[in-house]
Amino acid sequence: MGTRKRLGLIFSYNEQWIGGTYYIINLVHALNCLPQDDKPEILLFSNEKDFNQLAEETGYQYLLFEDLIKGEYSRIEKFLNRVSFKLFGKKTIQKRFIKDIDALFIMQRSKYLESISAEKRIYWIPDFQEKHYPQFFTEDGLKYKDERSKWIHQNARKIVFSSHAVLSDWNNFYPFFKGVANVVHFAVTHPKYDHLLIEDLRIKHKLPEVYFFSPNQFWAHKNHIVVIKAVEELKQAGTPVVVAFSGKENDNRNPGYAESLKEYVHKNQLEDVIRFLGFIDRAEQLQLMKHGKAVIQPSLFEGWSTVIEDAMAMNQTIIASDLDVNQEQLGYKGIYFERNNFRHLAERIIFVQNKEDRFYYNYRSKIDEFANGIMNLISE
Repeated sequence: MGTRKRLGLIFSYNEQWIGGTYYIINLVHALNCLPQDDKPEILLFSNEKDFNQLAEETGYQYLLFEDLIKGEYSRIEKFLNRVSFKLFGKKTIQKRFIKDIDALFIMQRSKYLESISAEKRIYWIPDFQEKHYPQFFTEDGLKYKDERSKWIHQNARKIVFSSHAVLSDWNNFYPFFKGVANVVHFAVTHPKYDHLLIEDLRIKHKLPEVYFFSPNQFWAHKNHIVVIKAVEELKQAGTPVVVAFSGKENDNRNPGYAESLKEYVHKNQLEDVIRFLGFIDRAEQLQLMKHGKAVIQPSLFEGWSTVIEDAMAMNQTIIASDLDVNQEQLGYKGIYFERNNFRHLAERIIFVQNKEDRFYYNYRSKIDEFANGIMNLISE
């Protein structure tokens, strides 16, 4: 065999953006499905706790720890640099990563890692939600996103997107990019969850035998309200269904969002048909997804939905908003509704309620495509 490739990944377990966390975990899982000789060595820039957690979960044989804190400056070092810069026009202490590496998969700027040549850095941009829905961001958040994208446009040589929909946005917003832009659809690998009994979970979360499940973080663009209003419509029509929501219930950009949804449910006496489960264990979430009547993904915007991938991996029925990216992801196997039309969603829910068969996905092939797509980026 030839020399094993060496890939750098930056990782932290971040519940505020669990999608980014799951992306890296699923990437390592996918690379673990490659033939033994093709698996790259992974330098994981992280903290010791998160590294150990990912190592245990993935069992990846060629995983090495790189302490990202090395790149941070202490207060004394910052002070010395300020003094030396004022006196001599340069910083005395320079921290740079100096090990050899074939590629660095990166989501944000890191001065410590900028010693790695631009040709070896692969930037992942999840989406451009801030361009389509700026009202869901703070002023500082919009500024950060804009500066980051402009910096990548000016400095990156290679970018990867998870969908052609996001690539189209990139070409529209940054038409003069001189580097190479690629699309690699990501896929998921699930931890074990069948050891949990669905009967116990239904009792724990007060769910009936037949229910629909919508697992999303409580961000405004996830569009929970259209689901709640659809359920309200069905209850008023005498055909009630139960929908359970799970996900982190705080949004720093829109404080009070989750509470406003709960107030609506309480005001309209929907507690018997709407469940808020909060941020639950991943295994619990997956088992509830598998045994629901269907998964509902009502989002107003996605780069590539992890929820949809989760559902596809277990051959679950998916009711999704009519986003271009959702249709790219699901094709003819999705059951779509007009994203702001709760009555149309109510119709689709009843359609699925009476539907017995499910679609089948050859999901292992998606995992292989994900791994091979990343390896092609490293090798180019």
